[in-house]
Amino acid sequence: MKRSQFKRKMDRLAGRYFFLFCVAILRIMPEGLVYHFSRAIGRFGFFAARKHRRLTINNLTKAFKNEKSPQEIKKTALECFCQISWGAAETARLALDKKVHQKLINNVRIEGAEHLDQALSKKKGAICVSAHFGNFAIMTTRLALEGYPFTLVMRFADDPVVTELWQEVMKNIGIKVISARPRRKAVVESLRWLRDGKPLCLHSDQNKTDGVYVNFFGRPAGTVEGPARLHLRTGAPLLCAFIIRTSRTKHKIVITPQLDIKLTGDEQKDVHNITKAFTAEIEKIVRRYPEQWWWVHHRWKGAERLKQKSSDAATAAKKK
Repeated sequence: MKRSQFKRKMDRLAGRYFFLFCVAILRIMPEGLVYHFSRAIGRFGFFAARKHRRLTINNLTKAFKNEKSPQEIKKTALECFCQISWGAAETARLALDKKVHQKLINNVRIEGAEHLDQALSKKKGAICVSAHFGNFAIMTTRLALEGYPFTLVMRFADDPVVTELWQEVMKNIGIKVISARPRRKAVVESLRWLRDGKPLCLHSDQNKTDGVYVNFFGRPAGTVEGPARLHLRTGAPLLCAFIIRTSRTKHKIVITPQLDIKLTGDEQKDVHNITKAFTAEIEKIVRRYPEQWWWVHHRWKGAERLKQKSSDAATAAKKK
């Protein structure tokens, strides 16, 4: 086994057992301590996970280089780690609460539901693009409690133990999921859901090296084309929704109007224009609340790889 493969395996094992440790603690911890515990875990992660800390700071620096000082960047990066850990802890604790649905109704308000009503009135379902933003895990359940039968297309963790635990959490809360893998099955189930006139949620803010390249914070980013292709195939209205944390336990779901995209009849251009439109909506919300997005993800990895390949090819050509 190569050293890099061994290191990845050990990192994955460490992550698994750290996750299991945190879940075990959360099961027995008094409610009043959960928030402070999650913040401590977030701070520990920020200082211990050197690779992800550097990536987060680098991403933020490139996105806000002319808007934020290095001190502000570091503060936002730390808060990002804390928001992620608090969201995970909050979701896990909700899964243990018998009154979880009432808590969600009390703590999560909805703005823009009329846009979703308008989209669903066309009887073609609705494609709702979202992001790994705020406590995104609870958004579709809250909308379902309001009478919108959402399901979420989601890629589970590579670690089967972590996936099984997380699936149990989601089941207890009432989160309905279509697994993003295998892809063909996910597409078939998504099409069926839309053709039944129901809303489908897709998180479309992470890197896809062989995806559609559109600007995100002024830099090309490989983006999933799924929402665009589903829209073109079914005619289902396309809109965005995000859940924003407004206080320690309160949230607000914001639903945008349907995206107004003029189709050209050229499938490649239409996929690009649709992807560009929803990515712009994601950027708007991230700019407003940067600490609530997953800057720990290597969003621009695909573009950097393609740039490196192009550079290597040019160097090789010069040597010939």
